[in-house]
Amino acid sequence: MSRKTILSVLLALTFLSLFSQEKNQNTPAVPDFLKSVVPYGTFEYALAGNAIGWSVVDIIPRMGLKGQWAFDDNDKYYVFTTAELGLKLTSKDSFVHVSADPGATFAQIDNAVFARQGFIGIGTPFGRISIGKQWSVHYTLAGCIDNMYMFGGMAIGVYNAGTDGGPSGTGRADQSVKYELFKGNFYVGAQMQLRNISDNDRNFADTYGAATYYKFNAFKIGVSYNKVLDGIEEPIEGAAKINDEFLAVLLDYNKGDFHFGIMPQVFNNHEKTDENIFFNGYGFETNLKINFGKNKQWALVNNISLLLPMDEEDTKYMWNKYDFEIARRFSKNTAVILGFRIDNRSNHDGFKPQLHTMAIGFYYNFNYPIP
Repeated sequence: MSRKTILSVLLALTFLSLFSQEKNQNTPAVPDFLKSVVPYGTFEYALAGNAIGWSVVDIIPRMGLKGQWAFDDNDKYYVFTTAELGLKLTSKDSFVHVSADPGATFAQIDNAVFARQGFIGIGTPFGRISIGKQWSVHYTLAGCIDNMYMFGGMAIGVYNAGTDGGPSGTGRADQSVKYELFKGNFYVGAQMQLRNISDNDRNFADTYGAATYYKFNAFKIGVSYNKVLDGIEEPIEGAAKINDEFLAVLLDYNKGDFHFGIMPQVFNNHEKTDENIFFNGYGFETNLKINFGKNKQWALVNNISLLLPMDEEDTKYMWNKYDFEIARRFSKNTAVILGFRIDNRSNHDGFKPQLHTMAIGFYYNFNYPIP
C-alpha cells in the first residue's frame, strides 16, 4: 500500500470513529460556548467575457466563522468575533474583471486562500469596540449602496487604489480599533489604525476615520471622513499614500422593494490612474435596486460609477462604468444572475479600452443570505 492510500484509509477510519462517537449517548455534549459559533460562506462564480475573450472567474467566494457570547447570561454585554478567509480557486485571468469586491485581488497574490477579516470585540449598551482586520466605519455607510451581485463598488472609496481598503482604512481596515454606537435611527462610528510599516509611523494613531448617519422614515443621510497620517511617497504593499484624505456623503432611500442611493466623494491621493499614479479627484456612485415578481424572487440592479481627477491634474484619466444585473433567487441561499457592464473609462492618454463585459453568475450561500 502506498503512503497516500494508508493516509486515506486512516482519515476514513477516523471520520467513521468520530461519527460513531457522535451517536453514542455517553459522548459529552457540545460545550455551550461552541453553540454560538456559526460557520458561513459563499460560493460565487461567473462565466464572463469581453472583446479580449471569455473566462470562468471567482466573484467573491469566502468562508468564515462568527460567534457571540453573553456575559453571565446578560445579553446587554457580550463578546463577538469573526474570522473570514477569501478563496481564489478558479481562473487567475486578468482580462475579465468581475467582482462585487474590487479590492479582493490586493490580498490574494495568486494564493488560493487569503485573509479577509479577523477581529474580536465587546458589546455594551454604550456601544461596541473591536480590534483586528475588519470593515471600516466608512463601509457602514458605503455598504448601503454596495448592492450589486457581480459588479459595482468601484467609486465608493472603499476599495481604493486597487486595494481592499486595508492600508487606508476605508475598506477592511488593517490593525484597527473601531468603536460603533447604533441607537435607534442614529449611528456614529470612529476608528484608528495602529501599525509600524513606514518611516512616517506615528506613536499612536496612524490613520483615523469617523462616520455617522441618521435615518428618518425611508431616508438615510450620512457623512464619512478618513485621514492617513503615516503615508509615504511611494507606498509598498500594505502601506498608504502620503496625504491620503477622503470625504464622502451618503443619500439613501430604501422602502419596501425599491432602493436608490448615491454617494458623492472628494479625495486627495486616495485613488490612482491606470499608470499607478495617485491623484486628487472627486466622483460618485449610485445604486438602484428593485425587487419584483410574485414572491419578489426577481431583482433588477443598476449601478453608475464615476471618478475624475481635479482640473489641475495633468491626465485624461476617467473612471466611468454602467452596470446592469437581473437576478433570480431560488431560495434565500441560491441565485442566478445575468449582468452587463458598459465600460466608458479613459486611460491617462485618453484611450478608451471599451472592454464591455457580459457575465452569468451562480451563487450558493450558507448562513449568509443573498439580499
